[in-house]
Amino acid sequence: MKKRKLIVLMIMAIITVLCFTACSSTEAVTLEKYCQDNPDVQESIDEAIGESNVNVEIKGNEIVYTLDLSTVDGYTEELVKSDDVVAAIEDALGAASETFGNIAKTIEETTEITGIQTTVNYCWGDEVIVTKTFTSADAASNDDN
Repeated sequence: MKKRKLIVLMIMAIITVLCFTACSSTEAVTLEKYCQDNPDVQESIDEAIGESNVNVEIKGNEIVYTLDLSTVDGYTEELVKSDDVVAAIEDALGAASETFGNIAKTIEETTEITGIQTTVNYCWGDEVIVTKTFTSADAASNDDN
């Protein structure tokens, strides 16, 4: 879990730096378009995740992190789909809401694109086991704690 958190934080930092250094345009309507216009962003994401089991896609204003647990050594489909593991993943995502909310908030502030969402999918192959979407509001709501 710590490795995934580190990867997420690295990706967030890289996107933030590139957003500050890339030529910004008021014509960028979505984050996806922004990344298409600034290919260094996708290259940096690809470098940051390296050979990890995390896939990162940008669709519209949504950043989608997908972890296919079938590629992780020692995991079985039965284990991953068990009620205890699903509950543990849901709890972990709930505990990470500030982190993923801050990704959305930082990118909104950097790109001046509103409505950024960060979605995390835990899958077994093509089947989504747990999914959760975060917005900048998740960062703000946790700042009060």
